[in-house]
Amino acid sequence: MNITVLQLHKRASYEFKHIQDKYAINSETNTFALADGTTQSFNSEIWAEIITKGFVTNPTFNAFELISTFTKQVSEYKSAKFEFSTNPAKASLERAKQNKGGTATFIGLHFTTKNKIELISCGDTNLFLQNSENKSFAFPFTDVDSLDANNNFINTEQLIQKKIDERFFKLISIECKSDDKIIIATDALSRLILKKPATLSEILKIEDFNQLNDFCLKHWESKELQEDDITAIIIPTQNNGVVKRIEPPTDFSFPKEKEEEFIPTSLQQKKEKNYSDMEMNEIRNQFKGVAQDFHQVKKKLKLQEMLLMVAISLLMVNILLMYFFKPTHSKDEISRYKANLENIINEKENTIGDLNSEIQTLKSKLAVNSQPKEEPSKEKGVQSKTTPIISKEDAIKRQKELIKAGYEVRADGIWGVNSEKIWNGYLQEKKDK
Repeated sequence: MNITVLQLHKRASYEFKHIQDKYAINSETNTFALADGTTQSFNSEIWAEIITKGFVTNPTFNAFELISTFTKQVSEYKSAKFEFSTNPAKASLERAKQNKGGTATFIGLHFTTKNKIELISCGDTNLFLQNSENKSFAFPFTDVDSLDANNNFINTEQLIQKKIDERFFKLISIECKSDDKIIIATDALSRLILKKPATLSEILKIEDFNQLNDFCLKHWESKELQEDDITAIIIPTQNNGVVKRIEPPTDFSFPKEKEEEFIPTSLQQKKEKNYSDMEMNEIRNQFKGVAQDFHQVKKKLKLQEMLLMVAISLLMVNILLMYFFKPTHSKDEISRYKANLENIINEKENTIGDLNSEIQTLKSKLAVNSQPKEEPSKEKGVQSKTTPIISKEDAIKRQKELIKAGYEVRADGIWGVNSEKIWNGYLQEKKDK
């Protein structure tokens, strides 16, 4: 059975030579590649053609090696000649695009045996496998939402900056039967097939360009199919290597609208400008790029919000644990604790007082012992007075007597100079009475 390639450019491009979808087939090795150059990038059709031709010549299903190959091919892309528009405004936009490089999706497959396929993919170009029972399998995207959420593309500048890694690529091995058919399609057609799986059977019935044109126009008009370049490669598992190309004839073009010269106007202009389909398509693509950027930002904000909520939850749990497991004491325990503390303080104060009294006594004794003995005074004929040493029991008796007489002393049994002085004063007072 023949391999069939279906291709039609978007109406905004007018002519088939402006199609940005590129494919390559190596019938000898049963290797296929399809790339969709993005409209908003620079010379994307050239970049798409370079990477597809390079893959079928030397296929590899190791993501790291494929990235290395693509990086080497960037120099070939940059050396391609391009004539900038004669309109300064358009030329300025083209140079801005050039700085951002060329961008394309990519899918490559190779029949390792008659019934086994190796597949590697990056971007929103998709594969469909339909068996004899009209049941289909899709890879890498199985629904429209996941396809639209794709943000991975092969960009020349990102390759040079090493911002593309193995995570951009998806790989799979597929077992197939002899009557199965493989279809690889660019994003617009893939989106339609995922929305309406019955469309796949409709595509497989297309046998000439008129049928392809009618199919695209019908779904474009109904808004079911995005106005974009359309490419599909239909590969029977048992194929003879012959390629049948269904594409516009050389004299075909879509009706061209009157092109107005692009002239920058004042921002205060009140009249509305009628944009051509090509310009509207360019604006749509730009909005799509902005939407993808917002989608990435939204994902990051969701992650940050989730981490913040986790941190707050952990803090709340910690506070609750501290509250419920903190040690508690009854009022009685607190009262007993205060009473014990006061008793200890009083005991310590008494001990300190006793020690101070003993220190004073010792100081007095040291003072007496350290002074030299004086000879009896010749003039007065009396001896110097010293503090008599008495027993502790006698000291306590004297102190109790002094307390009873109203003197402020303590009955601690310690007798010093001050005690002797107070005692002598007491005795003198008692004698005087």
